[in-house]
Amino acid sequence: MPNYLRTDSRINIVKKLIKPIKIEFDKIIIHNKKEEYIYWDSVYSDDAEHLVGIVFIILQNYINTSISDLYPDLRKINLKYKIDEEINNSKTTRIELIIAIANYYKHRDLPEKLYEHTAKHLENLEIEYKNNYDLENGKYSHKLGAESPIYSGLTYLSDSWNLNDLIDIVTDWREQLWLTEEK
Repeated sequence: MPNYLRTDSRINIVKKLIKPIKIEFDKIIIHNKKEEYIYWDSVYSDDAEHLVGIVFIILQNYINTSISDLYPDLRKINLKYKIDEEINNSKTTRIELIIAIANYYKHRDLPEKLYEHTAKHLENLEIEYKNNYDLENGKYSHKLGAESPIYSGLTYLSDSWNLNDLIDIVTDWREQLWLTEEK
């Protein structure tokens, strides 16, 4: 008897959540293209980064709940992230990058180093994520503007910054996860 969770019922909710974010993000990109990106770093990039960061968190939740459908105890969850293609022979898969960017976005303001797996994947892809960290004074700042790891990660996953490309990546991955399990 087939597993009732085999049908991907969550993806429609994910698409509904991302659709309005995509519409607004696309408007920002179109506007900046018209202005030849003159104000991207000074005005738009930091606020638009929140839109993209939220999309990564939505996708992270989708990925982890997809894994829990098959593996309710979530043991060795990071091994399931490996069921995807690597980015530029970096030993980091697209799914691992999505998870790393989501974690980076959630924890970027913490004054200590990022979780080991998050930092490892950013470093594998040579994505700079620290702007300044002063141990003596306890001050930390993260990369801003076009140098943000959010945009660097997005570029690895979609040359055109199309958020639908990210949805395609996670749905293809979920299908591979199930096919791997059914073998």
